[in-house]
Amino acid sequence: MQVNPSGTMAMMESSLMNPSSPKSASQGKSVFQQILADVNNQQSQADSQVQRSLLGESDLHEATIALEKVDLNLRLLVQVRNKLISAYEELSRMPM
Repeated sequence: MQVNPSGTMAMMESSLMNPSSPKSASQGKSVFQQILADVNNQQSQADSQVQRSLLGESDLHEATIALEKVDLNLRLLVQVRNKLISAYEELSRMPM
């Protein structure tokens, strides 16, 4: 499943499909940080697109699409974070 052209969801799937590897925790952290950086970069691009559309240099439709893409990616990131926190809480409740 690919959510956006930058391949955020595809990158997550390919990096997290092998949880049995010994480096999977650090890889998961770096994947999450990369996705966060991608969403932040997309937000900056969408902001500049909105500014250009307000100045009449760009189409308002393109700015709206850019904002919707960022919103979708941010929602995805929040859901992944929520699942990670839920998994951590579940693991911390397990008896040793």
